Amino acid sequence: MDIKLMHRQGYSLRQIARVTGLSRVTVRRILSSPAPKGYGPRRPRPSKLEPFVPQIEALLAARPRATASWLHRQLGGTGFRGCYEVVKRWVRERRREERARARACVRFETAAGIEAQFDWKGPVRGLVAGQPGLAVHFFRFVLAWSRARWTLVVPDLRLAATLAAIRWAFERAGGVPARLVPDNPKTLVLRPKPHLEMHPQFLALCRHYGCEPDPAWPYHPQRKGKTERSLRDLDEEGVLGTTYPSLAALQAAVSAVDALRLERVHTTTGEAPAARLERERARLQPLPGVPFDPRAAEIRRVLSDCTVSLHGARYSVPYVHVGRRVVLKADPLGAQLEIFAGAECVARHALAPHGTWTVLEEHVAPLRRPRFERLRERTAKATPAATPLPPRSIVPWPLERVEQRDIAAYEQAVGGAR
Repeated sequence: MDIKLMHRQGYSLRQIARVTGLSRVTVRRILSSPAPKGYGPRRPRPSKLEPFVPQIEALLAARPRATASWLHRQLGGTGFRGCYEVVKRWVRERRREERARARACVRFETAAGIEAQFDWKGPVRGLVAGQPGLAVHFFRFVLAWSRARWTLVVPDLRLAATLAAIRWAFERAGGVPARLVPDNPKTLVLRPKPHLEMHPQFLALCRHYGCEPDPAWPYHPQRKGKTERSLRDLDEEGVLGTTYPSLAALQAAVSAVDALRLERVHTTTGEAPAARLERERARLQPLPGVPFDPRAAEIRRVLSDCTVSLHGARYSVPYVHVGRRVVLKADPLGAQLEIFAGAECVARHALAPHGTWTVLEEHVAPLRRPRFERLRERTAKATPAATPLPPRSIVPWPLERVEQRDIAAYEQAVGGAR
């Protein structure tokens, strides 16, 4: 640009060459060119390591963690005359590419009604006033296409609570997706991929609702990326930095955050999840007429004090079932316990804390009668019924004539009158 400007100002070739320090041939070539000359990349020079690359790859296949110095020593015996720095630069670039390949992924989107993902956060303590040691967990369920989500506060991660949370999410979504993508919690996935083995109760829930379970591969969070970091908004909204009077108040705060995000435009889809949810619900499978029962059945024997034990608490049963085996079913979300004797529900209780007793008066009221009444009733039940006597009949006296004597004769026979 300077040479062309000087030429337009009237400088001669000799003057331009003197000022710029270039030769007149160079100045003449620049002035005759319409554009500056472009310089492409230089042709790479052949490296001494190129003929030995297949040998290095074979050595790395046998020992993936081999060092560059060890590889250089191994190549020295095959005729390689290059320096150690050449081998080190090649190994460094190769391993950088391997790390990039391991981290890289292809982003994918699923159609409406095809997939849902869920994950957990917790345990978190100190959120309920008066119970600093109470640990709660957060269950997050996300529909992959609409990004609609629901969060539930649960007290534990046992199998019954997990299955109840999935059922709760299906009811909030208004339908069932074709595929469920969880992580690999031990309550649901007994053995992860490639030797996949899932809990029979989890498979029973999926069969009941007609969806396919597809757990993610271990150490592969990209498979369920729509829930992997979605729970961090609980920190951003200040939910985890506040103390609540009860679990119900905590659930209300979490639901308020979900409602806020449901109306906010999603950065990936460009739409609010609420608008997309209405279209996705038409693609979801309908809910079955009977919901899945996630309660775990536990068998107990009724003790002589008319109680059974569950999780360290005691609950009463009608006294007539003492010594029998009964089935206990506790709702992990509804906080209610039902006790069955066969197919009949014989008792209902609210779940009580550890170390407490819950006794209903109608279960033991008959035992509070006076002891002699209970003994009389027990004796009456134990004594077999008496055999009824045959009906009486009148036997006629034989028709014989008897001598009639005076009463004085009888008195004299017995020793006189009395």
